[in-house]
Amino acid sequence: MSILNTHEFTPYVPAVLRKNSHGYVIEYYFYNHLSGEQERRTIKLNRIRARYASMRDFKEYVNIVICKLNLKLAGGWSPIGSTNTREFVPMTQILEQYIKEKQSELAKNTMFAYRSFCDRLSAWIDEKYPMCNCSLFTKVLAINFMEHIWSGESAVKNKTKKCTQKVEHVSERTYNNNLKLGRAFFAWCIEKCYAKENPFDSIKPKRERKKMRTIIPKDIRQKIDAYFASKNPGMRIVCRLVYTSLLRPVEVTRVQVKQILYDRSCIFMTPDKTKNGNQRVGRMDEELSQLLHEHLVGAQSTDYIVSNNSWTYGRSPKNSHAFSIEWDKMRGELGLPREYQLYSLRDSGIHDLLLEGVVDLDVMHAAGHSDLSMTTRYADHLDDELIARINSKAATF
Repeated sequence: MSILNTHEFTPYVPAVLRKNSHGYVIEYYFYNHLSGEQERRTIKLNRIRARYASMRDFKEYVNIVICKLNLKLAGGWSPIGSTNTREFVPMTQILEQYIKEKQSELAKNTMFAYRSFCDRLSAWIDEKYPMCNCSLFTKVLAINFMEHIWSGESAVKNKTKKCTQKVEHVSERTYNNNLKLGRAFFAWCIEKCYAKENPFDSIKPKRERKKMRTIIPKDIRQKIDAYFASKNPGMRIVCRLVYTSLLRPVEVTRVQVKQILYDRSCIFMTPDKTKNGNQRVGRMDEELSQLLHEHLVGAQSTDYIVSNNSWTYGRSPKNSHAFSIEWDKMRGELGLPREYQLYSLRDSGIHDLLLEGVVDLDVMHAAGHSDLSMTTRYADHLDDELIARINSKAATF
């Protein structure tokens, strides 16, 4: 019987005492990693039985032998050579176990990245090496998989899921994130004795280009605002929260009614609601405050401001992926460039605060940055009106 085809990998079947037509034997099954089969072995006991006058003494001795044998089997021993049988568990099965364990440890949004990586790796193994296990997943396979990621062959299907978007290759950041996830997975495999070494460790990450942050001009923001005001008022509020309150899209999904402090013109973000686990507040101007007040009429304090079932409030939060779908739809209808992302509204909000002279330290706290250098990067953007402002005040030659 091939173990690799069974639902549950069984490295051994515990030893037991049996009696057959030839006498007493110890019977057990072990996994033969050379053949990939589960094999039966027996130890004859007739000579041992002859040494004992009573059956009771004989069985006491045999029980001791069986206990020791089962401990050895559980530790990875086999009669054809000591080996760690866990290394021969199918990779796809280990990936499933990895995800199940991580679900209880990681936040929901973090799990999305882990699950995506595992799905990619599992699909690649199924296609290329269906019988692959940890002992066979070498550095060469790890390199092949990372080249598969880099080539863009694993490009995500578009939002309608009707065709696959063709890309030349993924970004350096995406490549490096997958490399980190590969290292994390095999580090867990080593900890659980599924592997002896990490095939992703010696693969060098790609040098990331400086992130280009795109600023959305005010006239374009007004067109976006008008579009969602007529098409999707809930998404209009999302955009305002990203620009005005400097909330990341994923943080918007976590906001509940009780966090909105109208009398203090802010949204209180507790550590469990922010990306980096640091408490902060997001500002509200009069327009955003009024929009939220109208949007949340009749809502309970524990309701999420944008629910999973609709674009109004509700008991369960909406996934930030829904924001991206609506944003891409709007961008297509308005003919806006791909560089304009929903996250660009947050970049624009930070940039505009710095441009208006708000103290860097205050902007840092409002944005939830860990240090000032992260904030001042937003001041590097080309300001289209900079030259005009200088020319209006500068002296001539």
